[in-house]
Amino acid sequence: MKISRVFFLLLPTAYCLLLSAVSAGQLPSVFRGVVVADSAHGVRVVSVEERSQAFLADLRPEDLILQVNHTPVRTIDEFATLSSQLKGVAVKATLVIVRNGDPRELVLHLYSYPVLRQWDLAFVPDDDLKFVEPRAGLSYWARMGRGYETVGDLEAALNAYLNGLHNEPTFVDAAFKVSDLLWQIAQQRIATGNIRDAMTALQAEVRLLHRLFEQPMTEEDLQRIKGQLEHTITLIHTYRHALEK
Repeated sequence: MKISRVFFLLLPTAYCLLLSAVSAGQLPSVFRGVVVADSAHGVRVVSVEERSQAFLADLRPEDLILQVNHTPVRTIDEFATLSSQLKGVAVKATLVIVRNGDPRELVLHLYSYPVLRQWDLAFVPDDDLKFVEPRAGLSYWARMGRGYETVGDLEAALNAYLNGLHNEPTFVDAAFKVSDLLWQIAQQRIATGNIRDAMTALQAEVRLLHRLFEQPMTEEDLQRIKGQLEHTITLIHTYRHALEK
């Protein structure tokens, strides 16, 4: 089974890659579901597939696309060239559009909107599998995650549980599992001397734990989060000094 892509964005900081599970050509186009046509100025959006990433980013029919990643777009051929260059390698693209005479900027990305909104993690889900029932998707990916844990592949397990949250973002137990896996992955990276990527995992864990604090839970779970957060922040401070030297 092909492992999907895992990215994290530690908002509001700059984009950073947590896991290097990406190979060329795996990523879909940020313009998937968008149909355009030539116009006198830029290219005109004819239609946007509902629930596509472009639709969720607020791209709408009759918008005029003037720039993609600061590159002017004057014809449909130029747009097609840029789109082809981005497909398979880009997780986001910045557009300058005009809507009803007003210019505005949009950012199209491949991140899971449910995971981003609920847990502040920008993660590229595996959209090859779609489930009618969200809980069925969660159950499938949780089984996959447990299997990967059994064989010691923590990064694939993390990917699986995040896909589960993509289907059922409010399931707190899966979020706890993600935080535990981030901690374990950070420990592995520290052990191999990969301090920078370990810090990325720890910072992602902190953001997730802060969001967990906002969820209704038992006093025991709250104490668990508090203890884990204290350990993680201590570790971050320890190794941040090492990176600054």
